[in-house]
Amino acid sequence: MLAITAQAVPDGATIAGEPSEIRSSGATTRAAEPFPSATPEARLRVTGDIFPAVVRLDVKQVSYAGGKRELHGGIGSGVIFDAEGRILTNYHVAGRAAEIYVTLNNKERVPGHLIGDDHWTDLAVVQLDMEYIKRKNIAFKFARFGDSSSLVPGQDVMAIGTPFGLARTVTLGIVSNTDRTLDDGGSGGSTRNIDGYETGDFNNWIQIDAAINPGNSGGPLVDLSANIVGINTRGGGQNLNFAVPIDIAKEVVASILKSTTPERKGRVDRSDLGVELKPLQGFEEFFNLTDKDLTRGVLVRAVDRFSPAHEAGVQTQDILLAVNDQETNARFPEEIAGVRKHIADLPVGTAVTLTVKRDGEIVKLQTKTARLESAIGEEREMKRWGLSVRSITRAYANDNKLDDAAGVLITSLSNGYPAARAELQAGDIIRRINRQPVTDLESFATAYEASIKNKDQTVLVEIKHGRSVQQLVMKVSADEGK
Repeated sequence: MLAITAQAVPDGATIAGEPSEIRSSGATTRAAEPFPSATPEARLRVTGDIFPAVVRLDVKQVSYAGGKRELHGGIGSGVIFDAEGRILTNYHVAGRAAEIYVTLNNKERVPGHLIGDDHWTDLAVVQLDMEYIKRKNIAFKFARFGDSSSLVPGQDVMAIGTPFGLARTVTLGIVSNTDRTLDDGGSGGSTRNIDGYETGDFNNWIQIDAAINPGNSGGPLVDLSANIVGINTRGGGQNLNFAVPIDIAKEVVASILKSTTPERKGRVDRSDLGVELKPLQGFEEFFNLTDKDLTRGVLVRAVDRFSPAHEAGVQTQDILLAVNDQETNARFPEEIAGVRKHIADLPVGTAVTLTVKRDGEIVKLQTKTARLESAIGEEREMKRWGLSVRSITRAYANDNKLDDAAGVLITSLSNGYPAARAELQAGDIIRRINRQPVTDLESFATAYEASIKNKDQTVLVEIKHGRSVQQLVMKVSADEGK
C-alpha cells in the first residue's frame, strides 16, 4: 500500500507533475492567465488534477415516520478540501447523516462522519476517519478553493462528480450567469427547499450549462486553472444548472469548523430581524417613487410576530433604508439575498438601529437581532409511547399563527402504541404531561423519561388540537415499546 499522503492537486503542466505546497485552507490559487481556454490539453490537466480529490458519498440520513426514527440511503458527491481529510458537499447529500462511507479515487472505501451542516446554503462538511486512513496507509489528495467573485458569464468551467452512483465523470460548459436568484423576490420566502428546510435565502447562485445529474450534487465546479469555484447543487434541466459560489462556501466551512465539538455538530449562527423583504421594482406608482427613490431601500412585505422587528414597531409597507447606518438597497430581486446576508452576518443579539421610510417620513427604530431559526425544529423519537415530536420554533409558530412557541409538535405516530390508542394525531401540540407544563423539546423529553422511570401506566396529556385544548389519557403497559 502507498504511504499516507495528503497533497494539494498538482500545479505542474502534466498530470504526473509533483504537487506544490499550498495552505490547507485552499486560499492559494494557481497563477495563470485570467480565463484559460478549455483546450483539450487544459481539460485533461484539470481532470487529472481534480479527480483524485473527488469522492462518492454513500449516506444514511435520519428521518421520522410512523412514530419511529428511520434511516434512508442516498448517494452523492463531495470534494476533499484539506490535509485533515475534510470533505465539502451538499446538505441534501449528507445533512442529518447517521452513517457515511466515502469512496476515494483509488477505490478505497473509508468511514466518515458529519461534522457540521447548514441547510440555509445547502452545504455540509464530512470528516474522513483519519485513524482508519492511517491504519490502512491510504493515500488521498485534496483540491484548492478558488475565488467565485472573479467569474464572468461565458467563462469555461467543468462540473465533476459521481452521477447515478457511477464512477467520476466530468462535464464541460460555461458560466451562464454569476448572480442568479432562485428566490421569489420576497413574496413568501424561498421557493426552493430541502424536505421543508429553507435554502438559498442568503446567496445567489452560479448558473451553468454543464450537466448536473442526480448524484453529482456536492461535487466541485472548477475553472480551467483547477480551482474550485462552486459546489454543484441543483440540476434544473434545459441547461439550467446551479452551483453554490465557493466564496459563500468558504464562509460556511469556516463557521462550521470553528463551532464543531466532539459533542456537537458545527453550524452557522445567523441573526434575524423577522422581516420579509421585497424589491422596490414595480412599486413606483403605489409609493410615488422617483428613479432616485428606487435605488434607496427595500420594501418590508411582512413582519413576523414575536420578532425583533415586530417589537421595534416595524410595519408592513415600510421602506427599510438602513441597518446601523449600512444602506439596505434592493431595487431588483437579485439584490434581496445581499440585504438578507447583511442582517444575518450581524452577531446574534446585536443592538441595531433600523432606519425606515414611512409615509414620506424617516423613522429610527431600536431593537436587537435574534438567532435565526428554521421553521423545522429538532425532532426526536419517543419509542415507548410510539410517537415522534419536534420542537416548535418561532418561525413555525409565526407561520402557523400560533399564540406562542410553547410545547412540542407531534410529527408521526405508530399504530397500536399508547399515543395512537389515545387518539393523538400528527399536528397536535403537546402542552402538558401529567399537568406539568411542556415548554420545549427538552422539557418534554424530561417528562417522558420521568414517566418511563416511574413506570406510569396512565399519562395525562394536554394537547392543542387546532384551536381547541383537549385532555387525553395514554395507557402504557409495563413492557410497551421495549
